[in-house]
Amino acid sequence: MNGPGSQQRMFVALAVIAFAALGVWRTMEPGKYRSLVWVLLGFFAFRVLIGRVKASRSETR
Repeated sequence: MNGPGSQQRMFVALAVIAFAALGVWRTMEPGKYRSLVWVLLGFFAFRVLIGRVKASRSETR
């Protein structure tokens, strides 16, 4: 299905998060702000994955 929780959208969202994480790793100096950004990006990736799990569960019902 190509609904709001489609597989392609999940991959695009995770790719954007990965690209942002690569940018953070390459440009920011280690410290508390870099760690904060890592945590925020991890949170967003987790939300994307949880949204996909919820969408797949609702498709099977």
